Amino acid sequence: MSNPIRVCLRILAVASVLFAPVAASAEPPPCPTWFPDFSDCGRSGRWEGFTMPIAAPYLFEDPFITTGVQAVGIWHDFTDSTLGGEAWVLAVQARIAITDKLAFIATKDGYTWMDDTALGSPDGFWDITAGFKYALIEMPEQNFILTPSLRFDIPVGQKKVLSGNGDGVIIPAVSAAWGTGKLHFIGDLGFRIPFSGNKESTSMFYNLSAAYNIHEHVIPLVELNGYHWISSGNDSSFGLGATGVEGVDVVNLGSTGVGGSDVLTMSFGFRFPIRKHVSAGMAYEIPVTQNRDIFERRATLNLLIEY
Repeated sequence: MSNPIRVCLRILAVASVLFAPVAASAEPPPCPTWFPDFSDCGRSGRWEGFTMPIAAPYLFEDPFITTGVQAVGIWHDFTDSTLGGEAWVLAVQARIAITDKLAFIATKDGYTWMDDTALGSPDGFWDITAGFKYALIEMPEQNFILTPSLRFDIPVGQKKVLSGNGDGVIIPAVSAAWGTGKLHFIGDLGFRIPFSGNKESTSMFYNLSAAYNIHEHVIPLVELNGYHWISSGNDSSFGLGATGVEGVDVVNLGSTGVGGSDVLTMSFGFRFPIRKHVSAGMAYEIPVTQNRDIFERRATLNLLIEY
């Protein structure tokens, strides 16, 4: 074989090695034990088909162990309540998966502007709620997960916006999710137990979200959010303590005369997956019980970045 032909064959052999497609790895690298979402191991804390609830964001915590940030905007109308008027809220929630089963959650904060017949037009910061949740039961083959959580409401907010009352509240809860086909349910049950029962009311809350994946970018949701006041407070820090009206999921007024009462609301909304890890949500919520407390109607918007 002549030298030119040999040279050409060697060049072709080298080129075939250099430009050959690289075989994809059969599996992503294993996830680290700690903070798995901060590595590129392909983990997805939220199971396929399930979407985060929208209404009652301060209390309704879903069972999935994820890492993410959610910006929340709320317009709340309490025109026909004892307070009268309306409020606007901007808040940020944060969740960090410490392991694939344990997560730190910061679910309540925010700044609010009020236009109120009883309080005037104050603005200020709300209390902060944070804690942990742990995925106790995971059954992916049955599409079922159950996760208890424990949070603390820290009274660092400003009294002029109905916050900073009492000595704090402990919030034990348990949430679960189950789905079949395109239909998925998420629910929870929890309690708000104040450290100073004379200043704040004790209550139970329960939530249920049903989502149907009609399209990859449009997911409608129907949600129920219930509140039962186990015992009343005995406080008048806000000048509203004897009204028999409580703050539903947002504030704890410590009002007298609310023990044994209930409020149930229903919301209709949509989650819009924009791209992988990013989605937006919107919901409109109204009470369905005769007792409304401060709840006339509410609109909630959010933007979620989640891994």
